[in-house]
Amino acid sequence: MAGSSISVNYSIRPCKSIERKMMCEMISRLTVFDYIKNYRYIGMGAKYFVDFSLLHKEFGIDDMYSMEINSSEKNKKRFEFNKPFNCIKMLFGNASDILNSSNIPWKQEKNIIWLDYDGGINSNQIQDVESCISKVESGSVVFVSFNADLGDKFKRASPKEKLEIYCDRIDNEILVKLLLPKDMAREKIYQTTNKMFDMVVKNKILERNSTIRNDDEKLMSQQLVYFKYNDSKATMLTLGWIVYKKEDIEKFKKCGFEDFEFYNSSNNPYDITVPNFTYKELAILNQNMPNVAYPIEGADFFEEEEVNAYKKIYKYYPTTFETSIAL
Repeated sequence: MAGSSISVNYSIRPCKSIERKMMCEMISRLTVFDYIKNYRYIGMGAKYFVDFSLLHKEFGIDDMYSMEINSSEKNKKRFEFNKPFNCIKMLFGNASDILNSSNIPWKQEKNIIWLDYDGGINSNQIQDVESCISKVESGSVVFVSFNADLGDKFKRASPKEKLEIYCDRIDNEILVKLLLPKDMAREKIYQTTNKMFDMVVKNKILERNSTIRNDDEKLMSQQLVYFKYNDSKATMLTLGWIVYKKEDIEKFKKCGFEDFEFYNSSNNPYDITVPNFTYKELAILNQNMPNVAYPIEGADFFEEEEVNAYKKIYKYYPTTFETSIAL
């Protein structure tokens, strides 16, 4: 759940930083449903609590829960020590148990949930998404991130063996019964995984609606994001959905999520890539954004492809600066 915090500083992963900022832009549109400061945030802060700090400072959210599996007394003290605000409530234990316990009061609360796993895909992650979708109120969003790489054994395996490995991880006959070895191809496996999560979300919405008689009260879901990026030598996927009542469909439309280039309800991932530039190069690139004309005057050494890649993410590009470099 947050074991990689030992080896990975979440605050300086560039693609992760860009992803957070993009997600914050989407979250800002939820004001159509309610003041965002009234939302509750449920996440996995590790020991850095980067997303918690961002959402608290950006939106004023002060109802926050961080789930952490490292529950030894020493680790509990360390997480309590590192949490940046006293409005963050620490919940120690397995995420699946926490999400299905009475520790989180679900009724009458809109939620922003980010299940940010560092491990590869498995059945627990799918069940956790399903659990959240079964509980959230209209106007809530649920995101899930995980390592899409399935290890060296998977990479070396034949297509048939890859399918067996994948099915063992998912451990759900209904979800995997229609999968074929060709679905395990290098790029297609990401689409396979996205389709599977989206199916779980849609099925849970159908299940909830089966007990709702008032048509206006029935629920709908829409996928908002499907990111793919490489950080710390791992290929990460982030998927996310909004849940809303049928009577709130106009509120959903007013959110205008489609305005964002990174809004993605398709089955093709939006790739977040971070081109490498020097500080001087970044300065001239920013001066030419957003209506950049190629070639850039005074810097015609840039390739058009890298300029276009930067144009997609320049508003979210990390601003970490080591002062000694400039001296």
